[in-house]
Amino acid sequence: MAVAQVGERLTVLERVLPHDLLRWVELIRNLAVRDVETRYKHSLLGLYWTLINPLVTALIFSFVFQDIFHATSKPIPYVVFLLSGLTFWNFFNNGVYSATSSVTGNAQLLAKLYFPRVVLPTAAVLARLIDFAFGLVILLVFFALYRVPLHWAGFILIAPILLLQVVFTMGIAFITSALNVLYRDMSQLIGLLLMVWMYMSPVMFHPSSAPAELRLVFYINPIGAMISAEKDLLFTGQVTHPLYLWFAVLWTFLVYAAGLRLFKRIEPLFAEVM
Repeated sequence: MAVAQVGERLTVLERVLPHDLLRWVELIRNLAVRDVETRYKHSLLGLYWTLINPLVTALIFSFVFQDIFHATSKPIPYVVFLLSGLTFWNFFNNGVYSATSSVTGNAQLLAKLYFPRVVLPTAAVLARLIDFAFGLVILLVFFALYRVPLHWAGFILIAPILLLQVVFTMGIAFITSALNVLYRDMSQLIGLLLMVWMYMSPVMFHPSSAPAELRLVFYINPIGAMISAEKDLLFTGQVTHPLYLWFAVLWTFLVYAAGLRLFKRIEPLFAEVM
């Protein structure tokens, strides 16, 4: 299928793919679906885990931070505030984590078929959009249960920021998946780095509640700026600090370009190492 013919059928999300991947969109879709099916194939609860995991995590964190450490997000119920942050963070966290081992975990497929290796981390990230969709449903249910007003105009405006988050996640995924081929302990290290990154992002608290000297750190953190803007749009309908979001846009394209370049540079070594 010609690139021009594929381009006519691309969605907005597919337009963020590198030019040489456009003719592999169908393969990316199939790999993403296979990733989801494999993950839950022999599971008793199947896709229900995509609902259970964020819900249980939110309830545990809500108990720890609200009841023990007395965190507050008034006038918004803390569990709703927390779940909103976790919903957007989990997409980034799970996307990077699963993409890190996407190349090494598909060695047999790489030996049988030729396709751009960058397809694998791309598909791994996009597969997590399914988990995100289920998490978003839970979030909307909690908005209704706690009678938190939802700004629908702001909710719609989250789409371009989410697209930005997808691109940023892909950029990080290109870096970690390529390095994991050379250094297998990257899959262990990335878990620790993501945990630290979460606490350095406004996921479980509002930046205004942090010490003044730390607020700038939360905002210049690209994923932190995106999550903060997404939560602002949900609860107020407008972005409180748009300047930091523009910084996140700049960081996103730098990370994406650098990640893709690094992946292409290391790709010829895959056959030797694997």
